[in-house]
Amino acid sequence: MPDSVPQLLTLLAVSKALCVSPHTVRSWVRKGKLSPTRICRRLLFDPAEILRFLSENSSDHIEVANSQSAAESERIA
Repeated sequence: MPDSVPQLLTLLAVSKALCVSPHTVRSWVRKGKLSPTRICRRLLFDPAEILRFLSENSSDHIEVANSQSAAESERIA
């Protein structure tokens, strides 16, 4: 029997941590970008899986952040 139980993150916790909607996280799961652990109908995520996702998709997040900040600066100007 394992000595410790792995700590899994809920869909809502992952969406808040990544500053995206739960719908976006579900979309990433459907596209195969994130692999959850399914318990009944709940999607639970291993923190190591989130780190893997971030490391593989860090350039995508930087591009999105840059485009959002450019849009905001245009709005301000």
